Amino acid sequence: MWDKVEHNGYEVWVLPILAYGPPAPTTLWHYSAYICRHGSDAHLAGQSIRFQELVATFGSEEAAREAGYVEGKRRVDMILEGGSGAANG
Repeated sequence: MWDKVEHNGYEVWVLPILAYGPPAPTTLWHYSAYICRHGSDAHLAGQSIRFQELVATFGSEEAAREAGYVEGKRRVDMILEGGSGAANG
């Protein structure tokens, strides 16, 4: 399920996803995420920045969600500081 936090006028949306197989106690997780301005329609072109972590794995759904929030907040901060790398790194 998609969850969000708000950070400096932006929304950070994160979806933890299973790395492989059905859920089990040792299941590893990745995440898919995006950031957008508060209230924007993220499904329209140019309204959001999408990113994901599909290489590193996380030991729980919550750890993957938190990692997505941290990365999303970092990207928002880069945008606000005038950085151009928010979309690519």
